[in-house]
Amino acid sequence: MRTLRRNVTENRLTISRRRTEKKTSPNKTEKSVQIPVDIIIEILLRLPAKSIATCRCVSKLWISVICRQDFTELFLTRSLHRPQLLFCCKKDGNLFFFSSPQLQNPYENSSAISLKNFSLCYKISRPVNGLICFKRKEMNETVTVICNPSTGHTLSLPKPMKTSIGPSRFFVYEPIQKQFKVLLSYKSDEHQVLTLGTGELSWRIIECSMPHILGMSEICINGVLYYPAINLSSGDYIIVCFDVRSEKFRFITVMEEFIKAAHDGTLINYNGKLASLVSERYCFVDGRSKSIELWVLQDAEKKEWSKHTYVLPAWWQHRIGTLNLRFVGVTRTNEIMLSPCYQTVPFDVYYFNIERKTMMSVAIQGMEAFQGHLVFTYLDHVENVKLLHNMF
Repeated sequence: MRTLRRNVTENRLTISRRRTEKKTSPNKTEKSVQIPVDIIIEILLRLPAKSIATCRCVSKLWISVICRQDFTELFLTRSLHRPQLLFCCKKDGNLFFFSSPQLQNPYENSSAISLKNFSLCYKISRPVNGLICFKRKEMNETVTVICNPSTGHTLSLPKPMKTSIGPSRFFVYEPIQKQFKVLLSYKSDEHQVLTLGTGELSWRIIECSMPHILGMSEICINGVLYYPAINLSSGDYIIVCFDVRSEKFRFITVMEEFIKAAHDGTLINYNGKLASLVSERYCFVDGRSKSIELWVLQDAEKKEWSKHTYVLPAWWQHRIGTLNLRFVGVTRTNEIMLSPCYQTVPFDVYYFNIERKTMMSVAIQGMEAFQGHLVFTYLDHVENVKLLHNMF
């Protein structure tokens, strides 16, 4: 019989193998092999986040290595270079997450890997550095929850100071200070912010000089949250810009020709710039759609937008029919991605190449059990192995 004894020192991992023989003599042989921690880290970096979560349960040795700040940051950095598609299927009030490699050249079918599921959830945010925010029923109360779909860890946030009906929740990230925040927006001039990682989870009141009604889309780009809204005082269409670091609001007045794209389209990150995708059916595309419009904010101060129109291929109507697709975003290789609103069999996602003006489809397998149920698709999802309880 062999047993393993593992110890971690500051710079070196020691693995000892002890052989026990069936003899009356007390003679024992023991050999130790010292492996540098950086080599162990390099090995762990090659594992998916789901496997990392399992390794935490092996021993104190493993959890001490995996919880090191340098390891979690390096794992996230590497994940940024291998982004994934994240699928969220909603069934009977439960959320089921799947992931699939985000292919740089999507020319072949792909399989979705099951991650975790969460019960009694709704109002999901876009993924932010591997984490997601949603609302969930707990003990007959509605709470805001941060979750890691790769590891299954969750963190329930405290009640806000003000409980007006229907505040919008935004989950945002500030890349310079590496801080996650949750913003609650109301129609009044007061909003609430909670910062994770400060040692105390508490809401703070921040002021907004322009009371507004929120729109249906949002996107956080380089530490700035953008969402469409209507100025309650003037009735003007605006885009709200919330600087995550300073927690200050500013506003962009929407020109008349851009109102449809800003308020009825889908806001996206286009090469680091705010942009919007819209069709004749606003934020949806089906077989009747003839073209896609891409609006890009070139200069926020001058309110300058560029408009690009892309005609869909001739086979589009016959292939899509009455199927409803959503805009997912634009990939790093400048392809507009479209995904069905409901799980279908087969489940095909579509890529329109902006430069070549070509459309192609990729079949995603593995979610057939959710046929007919609502599904959300997200681009550029990354795996994050940081423990949520370390984000207090």
